[in-house]
Amino acid sequence: MIIRTEQPKDFQAIRQVNEAAFKGSVEADLIENIRQSDYYQPGLSLVAEAEDGSVVGYIMFSEISLETENKSRFILGLAPLAVLPEFQKQRIGSRLMEEGIRLSREKAYPAIAVLGHADYYPRFGFISSEAFNIPAPFDVPAEYYMLLELYDASLENLQGIIRYPEAFSTKV
Repeated sequence: MIIRTEQPKDFQAIRQVNEAAFKGSVEADLIENIRQSDYYQPGLSLVAEAEDGSVVGYIMFSEISLETENKSRFILGLAPLAVLPEFQKQRIGSRLMEEGIRLSREKAYPAIAVLGHADYYPRFGFISSEAFNIPAPFDVPAEYYMLLELYDASLENLQGIIRYPEAFSTKV
């Protein structure tokens, strides 16, 4: 298994992975919207490639805004993370997460936000955004909207409101 950055030649396979994993096109459409926006970070969009060269997993991190009283700061939004159903439960998602977190730290972002399973993301250090006095920007139970500080106290004095770019709410 190889984890690497996505390439344009992977785009159709990435769409297929997301459609299979999520049983629909919402996430695949989201990826295309983000790619067409200024918030797309190609170095933080990763694929898991099987030994035969096929794409079996995908993760995307893109910029979102944390707006505080005094300033606006980019953090990363994780969406989506997908693995083909027949390749799930083989640590592919975990390897994508670990590499994505490592690269995000290298790029000096302060945090990653995710709306996701409360029993999956905490294993990577994510905790409820409310622990940082940052409310979820969506009407969801607090345990499903989480943040990961990429450095010790990187969210200290950054309490505010998270805003997602329009790419997260429009159709292709």
